[in-house]
Amino acid sequence: MRASFIHLADIHLGYEQYGLRERYNDFSRAFWDIMDDAANRPVDFVIIAGDLFNKRAIDALTLIHAIEGLKKLKEKGIPVLAIEGNHDRSYYREGISWLQFLCHQEYLMLLAPKMRDGAPVLSQWNRETMLGSHVDLLDGRLRVYGLPWQGAATTRTMEGLTQALEAARAEEEAAGIQYRVLMMHTGVDSVVPRIQGLPTMAQFQPLRRCVDYLALGHVHKPYEFDGWMYNPGSTETCGAEESAWEDRGYYFVEIDTSDPESMIEPDKQAHIHRATHLVSKRRPFVRHELRVDGLNEPNAVYEHLENYCRREGPAHQNHALPPVVQIHLVGTLAFEADSLDQEYMKEIVRTHFQPLEPPRIDNNTNDQDFIPGDGDIDGRDRSAWHELERHIFEDLVSRDNRYLATKEQWSVVLSDLKQMALQKDDPAQIAQFLRDKRAELLGA
Repeated sequence: MRASFIHLADIHLGYEQYGLRERYNDFSRAFWDIMDDAANRPVDFVIIAGDLFNKRAIDALTLIHAIEGLKKLKEKGIPVLAIEGNHDRSYYREGISWLQFLCHQEYLMLLAPKMRDGAPVLSQWNRETMLGSHVDLLDGRLRVYGLPWQGAATTRTMEGLTQALEAARAEEEAAGIQYRVLMMHTGVDSVVPRIQGLPTMAQFQPLRRCVDYLALGHVHKPYEFDGWMYNPGSTETCGAEESAWEDRGYYFVEIDTSDPESMIEPDKQAHIHRATHLVSKRRPFVRHELRVDGLNEPNAVYEHLENYCRREGPAHQNHALPPVVQIHLVGTLAFEADSLDQEYMKEIVRTHFQPLEPPRIDNNTNDQDFIPGDGDIDGRDRSAWHELERHIFEDLVSRDNRYLATKEQWSVVLSDLKQMALQKDDPAQIAQFLRDKRAELLGA
């Protein structure tokens, strides 16, 4: 069997970044370019591993933009398979979602297995109910499974999924399945340090026996492991930190089960497929940390900024799309922050970069009088808020002797519970998660 497909995730259609309509359009353009690539090759199918939309409640224009991209594949008979991510998943017990609407209109197939005792039940996808764990393609020789966002219950659900897939292996072989794809909207813990609570690599390993290609989404940084686990990264720049991950985009995957030697790449462990990572077309995004330590007056800061802009700006002036430019002032100011003329600083950026308006100047500096002297976390630093929250939880938990020995683990549990509540997870699922953690940490 020979086949090819495109794997993308984290498109975030409808995101009007910084309140700019041009940025809203940028996210759609990146999606359309990938759909054009899929249609023009053409591939056998496309998989979207979550977060097609930036939020559940989208406006009409965002829906139109989604259809504009998907209809190119529908017209060529190229199936699109998708799962819900944390951004676009429907609320518990709410009516039809916009992804389900697209499914109903036959622009995509939305995979969503029924759940029993916290584990997915494997069943063929049904167009009438829009429920089912998998779809068989290419005359039944290739199977695509899908597991939507599971939040804090991801690890437990993965264990149930692994057991179900192992039990289904005989049925797959009898049916002539030669290749298996699994879509999941989750990531590997510690790939991005600030994103915590994801499954570890060790917890993913049992799935390796069951699938040939694990298609991930959720984490916007691209990565791949061991020739079977792939995360393409976001298709546009959703946050300033992503500008450092320049190779974000999507995968073009070629499969050949009849001649696996043709798929072997010397530096990769894949055996019956070749996954080529392609960078998505997107607007340039420039993020620079301008250190102000040792600069004793505003004019010294302006000169420091101008030197940077004069050096880096010209490379971006002739780009088809003007760049987004963010200047982050960091370090310790030796004078009052109010003395800085941000409008003048923006004018310096405009002169050398000709950016998408307006350029952004973010002041993340410390005042000299307020430098923490004892190594404690500075609560005024937003990037440290997650760590500060964890310390607060630890302090609260340690006041009860029953939890003192495991205060670090309980601080993580409390953080997960907060996230589940904010994401409006099923209350019964939240309660079960707490019961499981209590049994694990207290043996009760």
